[in-house]
Amino acid sequence: MEKIYAVILAAGTSSRLGFNKLTLKIDGQSVIQMAVIPFLLPSIKKVFVVTNPDYINLKNEVDELKTQNSKLITFVCNPDYMQGMSSSIKAVTPFIQDADAVFFQLGDKPFIKKEMVEQMIELYVNRERNLFDIIVPVYRGKKGHPVLMDIKPYIKEMQNLKGDKGLREIIDNHSGSVLFIEGDEGNIFDIDTEGEIHTLRERGYIIEKD
Repeated sequence: MEKIYAVILAAGTSSRLGFNKLTLKIDGQSVIQMAVIPFLLPSIKKVFVVTNPDYINLKNEVDELKTQNSKLITFVCNPDYMQGMSSSIKAVTPFIQDADAVFFQLGDKPFIKKEMVEQMIELYVNRERNLFDIIVPVYRGKKGHPVLMDIKPYIKEMQNLKGDKGLREIIDNHSGSVLFIEGDEGNIFDIDTEGEIHTLRERGYIIEKD
């Protein structure tokens, strides 16, 4: 049976907003909770939430989920978070090297569907070997998240990443090993600006800031 983990990248500073967007409430549930919940599946053995050192508010939000999933969710602190997303990927690599495949999800994407996660797992588990190593959802021509990767071929490249590109460099360098699947808006919608928050309010969501 495949050993599948998930990594939630949540160490950013939300500098463009001026407050921690991951604790923003959408209809009463925080963004980070909404980002983590789709991965709390029996087929996913561990979920790692990568944070920066000032993560107490984030921890409080995720701890509400840990009451029923205490063995599943683990925090990984990234002290080098100011060096960009690549530093979070490098911080978590020691914890995921024993996995067969790993989901990488951004903590500010609250509208990932559990059904999409399950579909990606099914595609990965039932794939023909060497046909593809990476699965990426695409919506309107834009690559989205989560990304599911056969981790072992790429672990060294992950350890050498730099800056804020995240996994984009690896995906671009190995495009022949990527299966692109049709996603939806939730795979690309993130919260970076007041404009996105305004869009959510226009759509009828109740938005609350801490």
